[in-house]
Amino acid sequence: MKKLIFKILKIALPLLLGFFLIYYSYNQFTDLERDKIYSYLLDADYTWIVLSVILAFLSHLSRAWRWNYMLETLGASPKFITNIMAIGAGYAMNLIIPRSGEISRAAIVNRSDQVPMDKAIGTIIAERVLDLIVLLIITAVAILTAGDAIINFFKAHLNSAFAKAEPLKILLYSGIFIVLVFLIIFISRRIQLFNRLKSFILGVKEGFVTIWTMKKKWWYFFHTLFIWVMYVLMFYVSTFAIPGIGNIPLSALLCAFVAGSFAVAFTNGGFGAYPYFIAQVLLIFGISEPLGTSFGWILWLSQTLLVLVYGSLSLLLLSVKGSLSGK
Repeated sequence: MKKLIFKILKIALPLLLGFFLIYYSYNQFTDLERDKIYSYLLDADYTWIVLSVILAFLSHLSRAWRWNYMLETLGASPKFITNIMAIGAGYAMNLIIPRSGEISRAAIVNRSDQVPMDKAIGTIIAERVLDLIVLLIITAVAILTAGDAIINFFKAHLNSAFAKAEPLKILLYSGIFIVLVFLIIFISRRIQLFNRLKSFILGVKEGFVTIWTMKKKWWYFFHTLFIWVMYVLMFYVSTFAIPGIGNIPLSALLCAFVAGSFAVAFTNGGFGAYPYFIAQVLLIFGISEPLGTSFGWILWLSQTLLVLVYGSLSLLLLSVKGSLSGK
């Protein structure tokens, strides 16, 4: 029963968060601001968006190629097209159930090349952690280049908030925050989160040992770099789709990119959170919220459409392939 409740919450909570952010974002705009958002969406130059989709798809192809370098260390070498379909199916599954795509990818190569599930998942965890390290490096660069703008923004808002806040309310909210922290720690211990984290770290360690001992590790790192260059370029070229976004400084571009990347982790494929987070970050750099929201939605819709088409085709082809091999 507990496992069922946990699974339901795992699906429902990110969706509810996404719906809440959409509702909150929509209702904070005036009718005039909503009209501006619609006009930005209609008048955008979608040639740049098509180019961004192509760049994103190249990153997916590179990811499929990179995966084989690690699978080869396990004595398997699935066909490139198999990896492409596995990754496409994984992305599609992540839109429905967060983090389920990794299991789908492992199951596909397990069925096609008899790669053990646990080892296949280990390769995926290792590449995810390596990608996270790259994202954290980009995050550090973004914060360093935009430090003054971020500090001044939060300083102004905190000063404004504390000027209006009552001491009693501050104490009350602080007390609630402390209670919540203790509850989270208590619940985490009850569900043995720390044991799971220990197991995860050991798996990651084993995965990284595999990366450094594989024959083509430098090609693996090259594809990792290529994937993230494509991600950033995809984001960059999209800025030219809407007038007023294309001339933002590099620091704003990187901060918005990082915000969007982390937003994907909070909800199903960034549903609701992606455009909201991007708009809030761009606001720090003087981009109006309607303009930032429009930009965020164009990016999210185009990339989600790519995942839906790519994922659906992958699932269809895998189904056909399974039917043919079953005959």
